[in-house]
Amino acid sequence: MMELILTGHKNRRNMKKVFVYVSLILLIVSSFSCTESKTKTFNSVTELIEAKKSEVNFINASELKSIITSGEKIQLIDCRETIEFDSVCIKGAINIPRGLLESEISNKAPKHRQTIYVYCSDGNRSILAASVLPKLKYADVRVLKGGFENWKNECKDLVELHPVRGGKKTETTAKPSGSCGG
Repeated sequence: MMELILTGHKNRRNMKKVFVYVSLILLIVSSFSCTESKTKTFNSVTELIEAKKSEVNFINASELKSIITSGEKIQLIDCRETIEFDSVCIKGAINIPRGLLESEISNKAPKHRQTIYVYCSDGNRSILAASVLPKLKYADVRVLKGGFENWKNECKDLVELHPVRGGKKTETTAKPSGSCGG
C-alpha cells in the first residue's frame, strides 16, 4: 500500500514537471507566433523613399523663402555631400551630409524644439534625413519640396555660390594630381 502511495506521489510530481515544461514551451512558442514584426523591408531605395514620404512634412520653396526673408532665426540643413554644398547652397544653410547626419546633428543643430528645414538636390536624401530626425528628438522637421534643383529655379536671389562658414570661404576640393598622396 505504501508503495502505491509513493508511486502515486512520484507520478504526480513527474506530471507536475511535465506540465510545467509543456506550459513553458507553449508560452515561448505563442509569444513568438503572436509577435508582429515592426520592421518593414523594402525592395529598393525608391520604395523606401516613397514609404517615408508619408512620414515627413514638406514646405514649398516660396513658403521657405518667406520664412528666410522674414529674418526669423531658422535651422536650415543642406544634407547633400560637402562638395555639392561647397559649390552652391541656399543662403544661411549649414552642411550636414546625409551619411553623417546622425553623428553630427546634435553638435551643429542642438536646439531640438526649433524647426529644422532640410534639403538635398531633389528631395530624396532629405526625405530620409527627415524621417530619422524625429527619432533623435527633433520635434518639427520640414523637407524642401523638390529640393535644391527646384529652389534654384524659384528663388535665385537666395542661392549662394561658394558659401562662407566659420569665417572661411568654402572651396570645392582640388582634383587629385595623380601622384602618391594626391
